[in-house]
Amino acid sequence: MESLTIYQLRSRAEAHFRAVAATEGIDRFCSSLDWVLPAHEAFIPDHPLHLREGEHGFVTLARGFNPRIGRYLQPLEASWCLASPFVGTHAAGLVDEFAGECASRLMDWDLLYLSGVGPDSELFREIIRAFGLRHRIGLGHRTNRYVASLDGGLDGYLGRRSSKFRANLRRSQRMAQAAGITYEVVAGATEHDFPTLYDRILAVEERSWKGQSGTGILDGGMNTFYRIMLPRLARRGALRVLFAREGERDVAFVFGGLFEETYRGLQLSFDQALDRLSLGNLVQLEMIRALADEGVLAYDLGSELDYKSRWAESCLETVTLWVWR
Repeated sequence: MESLTIYQLRSRAEAHFRAVAATEGIDRFCSSLDWVLPAHEAFIPDHPLHLREGEHGFVTLARGFNPRIGRYLQPLEASWCLASPFVGTHAAGLVDEFAGECASRLMDWDLLYLSGVGPDSELFREIIRAFGLRHRIGLGHRTNRYVASLDGGLDGYLGRRSSKFRANLRRSQRMAQAAGITYEVVAGATEHDFPTLYDRILAVEERSWKGQSGTGILDGGMNTFYRIMLPRLARRGALRVLFAREGERDVAFVFGGLFEETYRGLQLSFDQALDRLSLGNLVQLEMIRALADEGVLAYDLGSELDYKSRWAESCLETVTLWVWR
């Protein structure tokens, strides 16, 4: 495999995007450069990059050292264990290329930490096959994300929800309408629009329960993560943002990004003073309406939380693997 610098990887962004799109059994959005490069810069910038491109795809890892486990390689995003470091058109060939490098005395490592691999995928089987004969492999924790189908548009989506779910939404819509709440879909946001757009997002976040508790995207690492990610999404026309407004004031937002025909929800917040209006649910519903009108086919709500189960039909499950040399 060929070693890449970060500049070379960025220049190969389109090829990496195609490799992600061709890989089965992974979280495509969170394995893309739009996710993993901001994560590396925001959370582990002191970890040197270990980037490879081979005949069948890419391997993106970062180096680290821990006195207890020695020299390790991990995905560029290991905070949530969502990103797969392997993306390519041919799982067996890609894993064999990398496993061959790992078997060489010239490559220094004691532990591989590999996340974001579907347990029923060809990629999972090929990792076990290629590394299992020479090394010890352990199965780490499982990570689930909820995914909703947008088949049939908003009517089709609501038709798959319970009658109680729909009734609660209608009640919230009536209350919000009586309070004068309107919605603004930010379509076609560009990198030039980002500073103003992000200032509006942060202004709402400061008045949310997350902002008041010192969590959310006001946190240093998370703030850096999104300041890097959102312009990347805007550059390729993949950023989607929606605000709820009370008069001329933003009171809630939801934003996310597209990877092909799937929308990945990223953040949602609302003014805590308007908690009674269920604005979180309403901006989510309005985003689903806008996405369905655009022809988006699926809504990935992200990591597993109980409330998300009511909004989705299926789960995407991936696991982590530990490979000890």
